[in-house]
Amino acid sequence: MSDAFCVDIHGDSMWPTICDGDRLTFRPFRHGDELLVGDVVVAHHPLKSDVFVVKRIVRMEGDQLFLEGDHPDPLASEDSHNFGPIRRNRVFGVWLHPNTN
Repeated sequence: MSDAFCVDIHGDSMWPTICDGDRLTFRPFRHGDELLVGDVVVAHHPLKSDVFVVKRIVRMEGDQLFLEGDHPDPLASEDSHNFGPIRRNRVFGVWLHPNTN
């Protein structure tokens, strides 16, 4: 996929699925694309304009997405527990997981 892009992971919020230092390939997310609960996405942080987050969609309510890290310690991830839901237009990529895509 020529539009695909890579993101280097910093931190352990998605451990054990994704580890600090991993490089992930994402497909661009465009208006009209489908998102599913369970997808791992890269999105603009809703409160920090210069920060991006890589999190899993755990719930969707209309245009609102609830994102969480996979780490078993809920305090190990800055996610929707901290900043609430995000709008789907803040997502700009969906992980091309090597075992599912």
